[in-house]
Amino acid sequence: MKLTVIFILLILFHSSVISQTSDFLLLKKNDHVITSYYSGSPISFGTTSNTYSGIIMAIRKDSLLFRQYDIRQIPSNLGVYILDTLAVYDLSFNYHDIVTIDAKQRGFNIAGSGAALFGGGITLTTAGLVTWLLTKPGTRYYASTALVVGSATLTAVGYLLLKSKSGHKLGHKYFLEYISTVKRTK
Repeated sequence: MKLTVIFILLILFHSSVISQTSDFLLLKKNDHVITSYYSGSPISFGTTSNTYSGIIMAIRKDSLLFRQYDIRQIPSNLGVYILDTLAVYDLSFNYHDIVTIDAKQRGFNIAGSGAALFGGGITLTTAGLVTWLLTKPGTRYYASTALVVGSATLTAVGYLLLKSKSGHKLGHKYFLEYISTVKRTK
């Protein structure tokens, strides 16, 4: 009995010793590490042709292997919508092809607030301009100039917040560094 337990422990120990650790990528800004990406971590990035979002399956020899899920809302028999995974894509990219990496959302969502300000500003501006066309000045429903100018300003601020980039453009400040955990002998 003792020999079988020792034998099983030796096999488990041997397999854990010879298992290969995964390579990883470091996102750096001016030689300071911002975040690291390794097998199992989520990533959202853009190339020159498209944007991708998924979970990293492995990083090998400067190639990023990740899985992207196509999740959509579909109607159920009860008339409500449920989330369903339509497809799973296993994709591979060279990490040199990555142009931008999206920043992780922390705290206040600036782009979401920009969308709300932009939509609300357009609605108020349109309503104010319509009342200027359809009603007489000085009546109850005539929009004031301050309302229309203020709502147009909110529209402009919302547009600027909506267009503000939350990602890191790789180039001068930001860059990816590939770290191999395998010691290669010559």
